[in-house]
Amino acid sequence: MKDRLRRFITRYPQAALVVFGLVAGGQAAAVGVASWTVHRLLRDLPTIDDVRHMGEMAQATIFYDAHDKPAFTIFDERRFDVALADVSPHLVDAILAIEDQRFRTHAGVDVVRIVGATLANLRKGRLAEGGSTLTQQLARQSFLTLDKTYTRKVQEVLLALRIEHQYTKDQILELYLNKMYFGAGLYGAEAASLGYFGKPARELTVAEAALLAGLVKSPSTWAPSVNMERAVSRRNVVLQAMRETGAIDEATMTTARGAEVVLKDALRRDEGFGLYFREQVRQELVERFGRERVYQSGLRVYTTIDVDMQKAAEQAVQAQLADLAARRAAALKARR
Repeated sequence: MKDRLRRFITRYPQAALVVFGLVAGGQAAAVGVASWTVHRLLRDLPTIDDVRHMGEMAQATIFYDAHDKPAFTIFDERRFDVALADVSPHLVDAILAIEDQRFRTHAGVDVVRIVGATLANLRKGRLAEGGSTLTQQLARQSFLTLDKTYTRKVQEVLLALRIEHQYTKDQILELYLNKMYFGAGLYGAEAASLGYFGKPARELTVAEAALLAGLVKSPSTWAPSVNMERAVSRRNVVLQAMRETGAIDEATMTTARGAEVVLKDALRRDEGFGLYFREQVRQELVERFGRERVYQSGLRVYTTIDVDMQKAAEQAVQAQLADLAARRAAALKARR
């Protein structure tokens, strides 16, 4: 056990600081418990191969019509993978300002934040603050539960260090922006931008980027579709953080704070047409590729349906049915 603990300290000095900091703060009960925890967690951590496949995320499958325009979508998670270069730098600045200001310089664990969070937890007598970096959040979202326990926290730290060893900072940031949940069934920056503002993530303004960045910590609390007043208040907190980090100047912050939030969902198309056609294509895809690939692999399926003609045909049928129903009602009334 001692040799294993020594190797742990040598390989993960920052994680060791966290573990022993928790012990010193009286939160983990005893050094023996911490040593046993380290031994167990090192054994149970996801492997390097697991980490390498971390970027494989569920994406929506899109059916295109005869004119190569999107007609239908099927998905487990509404997500559209996007490269970091195709995300507005305003969103990157906003995320870093509110979630992890030292992201570019730490090795996956921000000791300054952890010490601060530990002191806050000591004052409150419970695990209320975590001090997680973007990398820790990514580790938690990818492999761990959301339970607020010290065991999960140490796992998170060890995984963050492993992820930082495997990926570059830009790769981690890209994974983070594609994986995180933004509320309203929207996963990743591209889906969030399209779902809330009707535009791709590369076109986000400062104010829009700040609003999205504010959702990461608690989407169900701050989503504008749930409570606009809270969403704007949280956006302004993010804008203040961006100002303090130098990402924006005073004038930009003032303008962004006064910006009206205009919501537009570019993802919720009217898909109440062509139901039999869509179901037939879906069944054939599932038979050929399996449900998991169809619902999670972001397939692009090109079909023969002409959306305008399909809608016109269905409207004509409905009109004829309505006319027949009216005639039948009139005939019954005449007989009486």
